[in-house]
Amino acid sequence: MKSVKKDPSNHDDNANLVEEARSILVGAKDWLLEDAALMTAYWHDKMGYMEAWVDANWHLLLDEGHDLIDKLDEKEDAAFLWLVNHANNNPVPLEQCHIAGSIVAPGTYRCMACNFDTEIKVAKVLAPCSICHYGLMSSH
Repeated sequence: MKSVKKDPSNHDDNANLVEEARSILVGAKDWLLEDAALMTAYWHDKMGYMEAWVDANWHLLLDEGHDLIDKLDEKEDAAFLWLVNHANNNPVPLEQCHIAGSIVAPGTYRCMACNFDTEIKVAKVLAPCSICHYGLMSSH
């Protein structure tokens, strides 16, 4: 019967691997915690600055009246539409998209899913696509 002898060098190699893996995991944990702390501090600073700016300048918005707020809303809406249209590379601009259930003017509306054209003769509520029942149409 053969006896199994322990190889001391193999045992040392395994111990070194375990120790190296442990040090790598500790380093990764420390790196993650440092990054999380930096991101938290960054956002606290940014939000604190934004809150201070709003507190300092809100009276200007109130003094200028609701016309200014309406103008800002219009600019914000236009900027948001531009961003969505260009960032997503939309095939059809969102201004020319219509959702089922909304009232639309007479014209031809193309389903954004199956490209089926629906012709509407009078202004009425837009129904979902009669072919695939998708609810987003384009007048583009």
